[in-house]
Amino acid sequence: MRISYRFVTVLAALFTFLMLLAPGATASEEPEQNEGEQPSVVFAGVAGLAWEDVTEEDMPTLYELAGTDAAASLTARTIRSRTCAVDGWLTVGSGRRATDLIDSDGDGGADRYCRPSPSPVHDDQGGASVPGWEQYVEEQEDHAYSATPGLLGAQLNEHGMCATAVGPGAALALADESGEVGSFHPNAAEADRDLISECPVTVVDLGALPPPAPAGSDETARQAALDQRRQVARGIDDLIERLLEELPEETALLVAGISDSGPTAIPLHNDPSRVASSALRVAVAHGPAADGTEYGHRWLTSGSTQWSGIVQLTDVASTLLDYAGLEEPTEGSVGRPWSTAGEHPASAADTVDELLSINTAAQIYRTQSAPFFQILGAAQLVFFGGALLMLRRRPAARAPVLKAVHFGAIAVASFPVASFLANAFPWARFDRPAVALWSIITVLTVTIATFALTGPWRRHAYGPAGVAGGITAAVMAFDVSTGSNLQQLSLLGLSPVVAGRFYGLGNIPFAIFIVACLVAAGALAQWLIGRGSSRRVAGASTVVIGLAATVVVGSPQAGADVGGILAAIPAFTVLAIGVFGVRLTITKLVGSSVAALGVFLAVAWLDWQRPPGSRSHFGSFFEDLVSGEAWTVVWRKFDASLGTLERLPYYAWTVPFAYALILWVTTRPASEGLRETIRQWPTMTYVAWSALMAGAAGFAANDSGIIIPALLLTAGIPLIVSAIAAANRDRDGIERPEELTGVSGARAL
Repeated sequence: MRISYRFVTVLAALFTFLMLLAPGATASEEPEQNEGEQPSVVFAGVAGLAWEDVTEEDMPTLYELAGTDAAASLTARTIRSRTCAVDGWLTVGSGRRATDLIDSDGDGGADRYCRPSPSPVHDDQGGASVPGWEQYVEEQEDHAYSATPGLLGAQLNEHGMCATAVGPGAALALADESGEVGSFHPNAAEADRDLISECPVTVVDLGALPPPAPAGSDETARQAALDQRRQVARGIDDLIERLLEELPEETALLVAGISDSGPTAIPLHNDPSRVASSALRVAVAHGPAADGTEYGHRWLTSGSTQWSGIVQLTDVASTLLDYAGLEEPTEGSVGRPWSTAGEHPASAADTVDELLSINTAAQIYRTQSAPFFQILGAAQLVFFGGALLMLRRRPAARAPVLKAVHFGAIAVASFPVASFLANAFPWARFDRPAVALWSIITVLTVTIATFALTGPWRRHAYGPAGVAGGITAAVMAFDVSTGSNLQQLSLLGLSPVVAGRFYGLGNIPFAIFIVACLVAAGALAQWLIGRGSSRRVAGASTVVIGLAATVVVGSPQAGADVGGILAAIPAFTVLAIGVFGVRLTITKLVGSSVAALGVFLAVAWLDWQRPPGSRSHFGSFFEDLVSGEAWTVVWRKFDASLGTLERLPYYAWTVPFAYALILWVTTRPASEGLRETIRQWPTMTYVAWSALMAGAAGFAANDSGIIIPALLLTAGIPLIVSAIAAANRDRDGIERPEELTGVSGARAL
């Protein structure tokens, strides 16, 4: 008991120290703003606008801006996976993910089309009201993102700032909480210099690009739809050119694709939907930033993404409020104001090409990531199951089968880190990016597996597994501590289209990272014990790795994984107890879990002390805790976690069965092969139990639910199987280089 509490106490102290040293820990560290008049802003939204539309022929004005001004890809993800125009405009006005009516016709099924923005009703004072506003407000109550339609308009009104809405979509964005707009003009062509000068904030609805041809259309229909889209794009570009000409001094122009699709026709029962697929959209900023500095040819980013060249639709509200001069523009919003981060290429062609490659990578992730997980899991079942059957039916083939299993298991375990390292190569710029990606991953997988299998550590059953786990853990720790660049758009990493997370450790990478750390720590501890070190020394190594892993997982400057702390600390407590040789009890497990919660709350409180624009997920959660909205967040995550059991029934059945089987065979190892493995690697039992603990805690603390323990098993089982195969090859004298156990063999390493 004393060991686990000391472990947790050191963790808490280290977290406190890191947080106090963290950049941006106090409000005084915010960048100073330029003195002078506060710039005004015009935000122009176009439904469906993507970088594919921005060509020199069709949209020359916007194309030129991409080369001379700030640019980025915009994540338009809202509540539905495919964002409609009304969803987008409501999200602009809410600063949180919002949606149109999911079932607008009341037929009991989700809509397969996008509605147009309602036409506002004029009043006598030059304003207007949005019809059906109450329905929009009620719809958000059925979802767990706590969106408040009208937040942007209400904040401006509260601070005495006027705003002008031009077009029906703009009215949705600038309406206050009662659906009223103070100043409304119906037509984008009215947005001249005088109109723009009336208020510090002007929002213009520039319309929508036509949807693509329905799926299954012939070439003629697809070409006709493309020609129509290009024609409309030219008209929108003319409006953007006019806005530039009419911009007053010290006024910025922000242009964004606010949705995946504009209004679409209602399809017949058997017709495919014409709502465009989710993709990255356009974001361009021209003129002065809110602090008075010029944007210039730089990449746009925001505090919500911390990703150079990526911003979110939810950032727009806080960006406009920043221009309005509000002291706290992020209040009530999950977004952060747009800012800049590094220069993009000087030419429009190179800039647009780079942004197109990002969307290409995002689409490969969208189409290939989920199938890959299923194939990887099924392939393991077939491969390992077939090998087991072969061993039982053909004992004479034992040597080659065990060799194949050993090599195959290490190769499978090397794949995740290879998929991350592939991002060090510009695969998305190849003519066939998917082929390039898989080729790079294959070469890296073979290289890493060969290294793990051929070094002097191969003399130990746990050696290759420990090295493969150590490489994975080290690469991922370095990556998340330096900006998560390898995770961005990798098959197992972060996707700006999915928009679940933009930096730090996502739920899938967390599962891979934590099991790699546990296996590496267990292997290192066993090696230390084997070479004659005391259990105290071996246990100290486990504690050090646990400290480092938990800091990487939870530090707001690195992994920033809110649920990761709640899973990592109990998991490493289990492993440390086993290495120290202390009896594992329920009381110790409960104590470590409570301590993990205490560390989590301490980190959240410290992060909350920073300025709102600098807070990570921890500080945002603590803010929800203070405001009383934390239960909504917790319930949303819990509901989403349980929802994975329904959406993924095969995981719901196989994961609990796998847990029960692993607990049974490690508690009462009936097979000679497993007993031999435990004899050579006694800490393996605690490695398995600690991994199961991490998966169970991850299921409870994260909205990915059953996916976390499932992926933890997918990444961890090959490492354990490789040790089992190696131990039994050693037992049979297969390629036995020398004495494999005991002090003499360990010292020979």
